Amino acid sequence: MTVNTQAIDVVYHNGTIYTADEQDTFCQAIAIGEGYIVAVGSDEEVMRLAGPETEVIDLQGKVMLPGIIDSHMHPFWGGKQLRGCNLNYAALSVEETLAIIQKHIDNDPFNGENDWLTVRAWQRQAMTPVGADMSREALDSLNTRRPVALFSNDCHTLAANSRALEMLSIDENTPIPADGKIARDEAGRLTGILEDAPAMRAFDSIPSGTPEQNVQIATHVQQVLNEQGVTTVMDTRVFAEQLEAFAVLRDRGELTVRMLGAKEVTPDSVDGPQDAARAIDEIAEFNRAWNDAEWTPAPGFGTTHVKFFVDGVLQPPTMTASLLEPYRENRGTHVAPDWQPSERYGDLYFTAPVLEALMVECGRAGIHPHTHTVADGAIEMVLNAVEKMRAAYPGKDVRPGLAHNELVAPHQYDRFAKLGATAVLSYQWGGLPGVLIDEEREMLGDARFEHMEPAARFLDAGARLAYGSDWPIDRLDEWYNLQVGMTRRAWDSEGNPAGPRLDTDRDLTLIEALRSATIDAAYMIAREQYIGSLEVGKLADAIVLENNLFEQPVEKVYQTKVIRTLVGGKIVYQA
Repeated sequence: MTVNTQAIDVVYHNGTIYTADEQDTFCQAIAIGEGYIVAVGSDEEVMRLAGPETEVIDLQGKVMLPGIIDSHMHPFWGGKQLRGCNLNYAALSVEETLAIIQKHIDNDPFNGENDWLTVRAWQRQAMTPVGADMSREALDSLNTRRPVALFSNDCHTLAANSRALEMLSIDENTPIPADGKIARDEAGRLTGILEDAPAMRAFDSIPSGTPEQNVQIATHVQQVLNEQGVTTVMDTRVFAEQLEAFAVLRDRGELTVRMLGAKEVTPDSVDGPQDAARAIDEIAEFNRAWNDAEWTPAPGFGTTHVKFFVDGVLQPPTMTASLLEPYRENRGTHVAPDWQPSERYGDLYFTAPVLEALMVECGRAGIHPHTHTVADGAIEMVLNAVEKMRAAYPGKDVRPGLAHNELVAPHQYDRFAKLGATAVLSYQWGGLPGVLIDEEREMLGDARFEHMEPAARFLDAGARLAYGSDWPIDRLDEWYNLQVGMTRRAWDSEGNPAGPRLDTDRDLTLIEALRSATIDAAYMIAREQYIGSLEVGKLADAIVLENNLFEQPVEKVYQTKVIRTLVGGKIVYQA
């Protein structure tokens, strides 16, 4: 046991305390003083340190862990989704979707012809019957003059009615950008579908709420995060507007989650490799304006990252993720498929020279790059760029995080390890329904499919894993997501298997999954000196669980109930 000399405010004892230190140590007791961890050890050792004013809390054998670090999510988007018209990720027909939207319109007090209606959690790929899709024409049939926009759950597709397209200044003459699609029919008319970056930019341009409404969203967001045991988040596409809302809470002394953010550099904002230094200098200026150089028990901000959106989406019908070898395409129908080789490789939104220049500039500026890399083509481009950055700035502490990695080439696992790149994974994506497993196997072929949704393969190659939910791409359900990482299959609400196991990798162990959501996530976000493990001198960010994760079947992890969340030693959630 090591002890700090600070006064001890509270001792938690008689527990099963997983510290997530380098040795994966378990202990019985922990002492907290002034928001820091003062001592860890046995009950006898730590209880001896308690003074007459020390609060003593008996854990009664319950589990205590470091707080969950969700290192890839979009918390403000998620908060807005909780408050608006929400399709709840359901598999719906076009008619069912329109009926839900119309009911919301009919009961919405904001019904002016310029009041935007944004509809979230739209499962485009699960629309029924198979092959159905939303369209401008269908949305125009709604009884409203309002601009209506559906935003898909993966945030890569936006469907707009004619009024919305008009207000977005998109028409038949709008050029198709390099980093996505503005769909047209055979006659050249807009279908209302925007894909990838155009969808995100359109969504970002929709007027937001008032500053006070944004503060209300931020308040709600941190409450639902704390309830699930989350104490730190990384917003991987952050804007000043979002940070301003959380800053109000910070200034009131009401912020209950540590906020990190990565501001995006878009492909169309960089005029060639020679412009990379200017783009990264602008990120550095934004980061300096918001970053707290030192972290204290009171939660604040961390902005030392940048976001690069490199490719698209793997699943049909979008198929814009970048592959090293071409997709196979279904030339038949959904009922009678006929999968054939194609010349379709997906999309890369940066050129290699531009991305390499940006990555090297990250090395110069000491900014950590965080990339959207779904498939092996995008992964290869980013790893090549990281290699150039490492050569230009050997020994520089820059920590690349590659997010998603749904399809990895066999040689790339070792490259992650050798280049010090972290694989940032949303484990729930490994819980695929059987029909999608079959479809993606056909789309990729057997050999490539063996590297679909890997996780443990990175660890076995010596690379680091960090967990990120990507909320609101999926529901915010941290413990369910971790369970999928440990079982590689989907589960229903009753705890029964809801699909076949994805047999392309071994299961993660409980300790591996927990480390990816604690100390290894802390490393990726470059804050491991403050958080991520329960060690003396670190900030007292911890959670207490009702159930004992270490003594129950892995199939029950989704039922985990957090009964207390601490941030800087302060109770921010109590069941």
